Amino acid sequence: MLSLSPTKGSNGVRFVYYSDTPVERVAVAGTFNHWNGDRNWMNRMEDSSGWEIELAIPTGRHLYKFVVDGEKWMLDPLNPSISEDGQNNSAITVTENGDLLIRTNGISARDPGYMYENFTARSSPEWMKRSVIYELHLRAFTNGGFRGLTDRIGYLKELGINTLWLMPFNEVGQERRIGKYGDPYAVKDFYSIDPEFGTKDDLLLFMRQAHANGIRVILDWVVNRASVDHILTGKHPEYFTHNERNEIYYDVPHREYFAGLQFSNRDMRRSVIEAMKYWITAFDFDGIRLDDSDITPYDFLVEIRRALQEVKADLALISQSYDEYHHLEACDLTYDGNPRILIRQMIDRTITQAEFSAIYHSYKYSFPKDALRMTWLEEKEQSRAWRHLGVAYAAPAASILLTLEGVPLVMMGQEFNENTLETWTSLFDAYRLNWASFDARLFEHYKFLIHLRTSEPAFWAGTLTFMPSSEKVALSYVREHEGIRFLIIVNLSEEPARVRFEKESLAGEFIKDQRNLLYRTGGREINAENESSAVWADRYETIIYKISARA
Repeated sequence: MLSLSPTKGSNGVRFVYYSDTPVERVAVAGTFNHWNGDRNWMNRMEDSSGWEIELAIPTGRHLYKFVVDGEKWMLDPLNPSISEDGQNNSAITVTENGDLLIRTNGISARDPGYMYENFTARSSPEWMKRSVIYELHLRAFTNGGFRGLTDRIGYLKELGINTLWLMPFNEVGQERRIGKYGDPYAVKDFYSIDPEFGTKDDLLLFMRQAHANGIRVILDWVVNRASVDHILTGKHPEYFTHNERNEIYYDVPHREYFAGLQFSNRDMRRSVIEAMKYWITAFDFDGIRLDDSDITPYDFLVEIRRALQEVKADLALISQSYDEYHHLEACDLTYDGNPRILIRQMIDRTITQAEFSAIYHSYKYSFPKDALRMTWLEEKEQSRAWRHLGVAYAAPAASILLTLEGVPLVMMGQEFNENTLETWTSLFDAYRLNWASFDARLFEHYKFLIHLRTSEPAFWAGTLTFMPSSEKVALSYVREHEGIRFLIIVNLSEEPARVRFEKESLAGEFIKDQRNLLYRTGGREINAENESSAVWADRYETIIYKISARA
């Protein structure tokens, strides 16, 4: 691993900042201080050439920015590692020895990072490995709460979804509420169901029907906070964090309607874990997604894992973080927003095929061996994929998301180019997906890809080999498992592309026999030049070939 800025200091992590223009003050804000830009002020260096500070930071991945003069939030110019969360943060990982890991594009299979060389991710249940996860909020997705969702199981099954993530359906706090319904993550009672969504019996009916149709269900859990008027803030104020005025508060800016959990309180920890156990034992949830786990103590995540594992052996935990260490003892999945970022860069021609592959592998080989990442084009804090990439790129982007490695996430409505959801803040007021914007062609595209992925082990248990070609705007790769191989070609261009492969013999195995053609989205003749190492891909087209060594 290269030694880059920041560096290991005598008392922690040493950050430095240099400016070409006059600066009055600089602070560091990140996951290690709840993104507060009004503390951790840096000290001016003796020669006045820059600013510096050393901070004691826990083991794990941390995201941060410099806050210049209290207003300008900016990346660390000396740190090449940018977060894959789509929010353009600088990233570092602190090892258990206090050393620093900074990802660079030079990390690869031949030169893996520290975590890949020294650690293997905890074993995850097979059902999670082969999942395609669909995230929804009850009010936004359907009428009638859980009963309405039960009636929509057929839609999810037709799409091919085998894992459903339910955003919080608990009662929401009233105090300092924003909007008619408030933030669904401001939970007032960990044991409650908002009456708008139905009763416990309604939830039980839904869970039975989902499981009967082969759909696992993930519970969304706010792991580090509750609403400021949570039912326990009066009875057990010691469970929550307090400010200098001894008022219950949440130490993240602009989140005044939350109360932070006090992790040093053992009784609080036990109380939260008991509430989690309730939902698993009473309703048979298959997993829990842990919201804001990147600012939650790692030892608490491990404690949760061990306690819940005793209740349900094949339970899965999803960490809303990008932390390599979460794979060791706590969680099955961490987030990975690289598809959204890299596809955008390919469209903009700011990276090449080779750079896409290099960046992709730099993340893979900087995580522990066998680490599962939840890949996404959309998630609750980001805009719609079609808005970010362009409507025409929604289909080719879906092709990449659903045929690469990892566990894909589909946000409600993403499969038909829904056009009104902004972020999770849309849910603060009355909101329902605009089903009138339904793009049937895109839905069928998602449907084919999801069914292909969940039925073919090559996509969830196989190898991935990128296939360099002459066409810079096309991405191509082979997925393989036990003799069955797929060649995927995706044209990320508004123009038709003649894709000629460098590995002529391998490409020829797929292309020379049109009976190997499994799927295509364009209309142009594929092998117009009758050349075994080249193929014409129409604008925005996806082409998939399949061959089997056993055939």
